[in-house]
Amino acid sequence: MKKWLHSMNLFQRLLLYFSIVMILPLIIVASIIYMQSSNSLEKQTEDYLGQVVTNVSFQTDRFVKNYELVTLPIVSNSNVKHFLDLEETNVKVKEHIRYQYYEEIWTMMDTIIMQKPEINRMYIMGDNGRHIDLRDKGSSFSEEKYNQLKEITPDSGKMIIYPSNQNGHVTLSIARKIRGMKSFTPNGILIIQINASELGELWKEANLGNEGFFMIADRDGNVIYHPDSKFIGNTLNKVGREKIAQLNNGTFFDQWNNESTFFHFLTSDYTGWKLIAAVPESQLFAPISGVRLTGIISAIIVTIIALILSLNFIMQIIKPIRLLERTMKTVEQGKWKKVPNLSRKDEISSLLRSYNTMVDRLSTLVDQVYKAELKNKQVKIELQERELEKQKIEIQALQSQINPHFLYNTLETMNAYGVINGVEEISEMSEALASMFRYSVRSFELVTLADEIEHVKSYLIIHDHRIKKPIKLVEDIEPSLYNASIAKLSLQPLVENAIQHGYRKGMLEIVITIRAAIHGSCLHVSVIDNGRGMTNERLIEIQGAMTPDKKNRPDLRSDLGIGVTNVNRRIQLLFGDQYGLELKSKVNEGTMVSIVLPNQTPDSKTGKTA
Repeated sequence: MKKWLHSMNLFQRLLLYFSIVMILPLIIVASIIYMQSSNSLEKQTEDYLGQVVTNVSFQTDRFVKNYELVTLPIVSNSNVKHFLDLEETNVKVKEHIRYQYYEEIWTMMDTIIMQKPEINRMYIMGDNGRHIDLRDKGSSFSEEKYNQLKEITPDSGKMIIYPSNQNGHVTLSIARKIRGMKSFTPNGILIIQINASELGELWKEANLGNEGFFMIADRDGNVIYHPDSKFIGNTLNKVGREKIAQLNNGTFFDQWNNESTFFHFLTSDYTGWKLIAAVPESQLFAPISGVRLTGIISAIIVTIIALILSLNFIMQIIKPIRLLERTMKTVEQGKWKKVPNLSRKDEISSLLRSYNTMVDRLSTLVDQVYKAELKNKQVKIELQERELEKQKIEIQALQSQINPHFLYNTLETMNAYGVINGVEEISEMSEALASMFRYSVRSFELVTLADEIEHVKSYLIIHDHRIKKPIKLVEDIEPSLYNASIAKLSLQPLVENAIQHGYRKGMLEIVITIRAAIHGSCLHVSVIDNGRGMTNERLIEIQGAMTPDKKNRPDLRSDLGIGVTNVNRRIQLLFGDQYGLELKSKVNEGTMVSIVLPNQTPDSKTGKTA
């Protein structure tokens, strides 16, 4: 991931960061709103279904309780009790009495059926094998079934209800025990069969939408009633069975007819049934589907607008940087070219103006060198050669301050920080780089030690942000020596050389120490590092390259300290060959480079030595 990010150019990286900053919060906010809406809608649906189920349960219980009252005259009727107590003694007398009881009981049952047209069948059976059947449709009630029913019907006389499904036609049977006159022990059962469609009319009042439905299940999860008769007798899935077995009421999501469905159930206190209202999940969340679509469209529009604004902002940063990059490549080829100034007043504009100022200064110096070469072509005296060499070295020192690769990396780092961490880092780096540029184009040859150290600090600020390897700078200087004179641009090349050539793998901390001291009439300013150090062979080679004798001076490889020899020669040109640099180094212990120059104080107005 890190390599992939590093392979991206600045435009791609900025666009990626802006996209993350815009899209990620949008997704988070939309998700939170959608989840809250879903939970709110689910709670509203749960409350509504709870009201529906409660109302249906009340109506159902009232319907069943009404049959308790309707059948009470039969249960308490003395003829019914005598009918159940009949024994086989005198057959003729018994037949006559049985017929009399039968006639009166039949008439009473018929009256009830006339009042309740939903009753399909009503009959009484006794332990003595006698029975009275009203509206017999040809199906007999076997003794085995009677015994099964007698076991599940309570002796208290409370009614039980159980369903039966014959060819898709659902019938509800209501049964209660009856006792005779001779004993308190029940010896008969009253059974009423009701068409379940009558109850279905009550349950159809539950308005559950086009796809919602109401159904009834027993304690084991078997479906007793469903608007679609093909589901009667089916069993709920494992989740539903566990829920209704553990709780008297509640909600759950489960599959029904291959569709995720929201269920709300309530247990009837009277019948023990599980009254269940169900709504498909698609219908449940249909109201927020429009909100979701609107949110998606709004998010797309907002994202497009934000991307357009972001691209505009990014291009305001990228265009000047690319222009400066192309111009610097031209400078690398030896062609001095300036960049157009921006009308803005920000860090990038300041950087471009500083660059143009430096190009003007460099081009002027080049012209001066060229004219000096033409003027002194025939003159071979040492003074003219020293002046020409001094100008060349000053050009090299200035050019080293606009290393294009250094500027490329710095500008990219500045802008990446601008996206990730805000403007503070960009402002800090830009200010430091502008300070270096302004310092570089100053016309003074000598500056104070304090000015040179501030220039080093500006360089280290930029270096810290670029490399992410903080450098610890230690100043071992007496306060009075900060005003001592020193050659401009002499410390920073030595510090840069210490970092580039002194760093070794495994170092916990890079420490650069700048120490100043007076030794006789000379000022010694030393740059000390704790780096890898140098071998004696390399140390001797560099010292040989710093000899004042130009003819006997060997060429030095680019990795062996050109910055050191450059600073040494400029000091000799300014103060004389008896001054310059001194080097001490030990392998894996560090290097000390000391600048030896006369102890002078620069004039504060002109910048020249007094």
